[in-house]
Amino acid sequence: MGEVELSCRAYVKMYLHACLYPRGSINGLLLSSSSAEGAVCVTDCVPLRHSHLPLALPTQVALTQVDAWCSQTQQRIVGYYQANACASDSR
Repeated sequence: MGEVELSCRAYVKMYLHACLYPRGSINGLLLSSSSAEGAVCVTDCVPLRHSHLPLALPTQVALTQVDAWCSQTQQRIVGYYQANACASDSR
């Protein structure tokens, strides 16, 4: 597995997403604009949900929309982030 770099923009957006919803589960997608093999540089993220996570249909619609947007902006989905509602929950 190669190295992963996280841009300040992506980190701050994930952090602010978690700060806006401190008592709920959050998740989102990590994006990269580079297509080179090897190290992946995460340049941006797209917050998806901030409530109950296992809803399949809204998540599928969001993934389709983000994928279409990525193809227009020369980006690609390279990862996923999630934070549980309770900080002590490590599941």
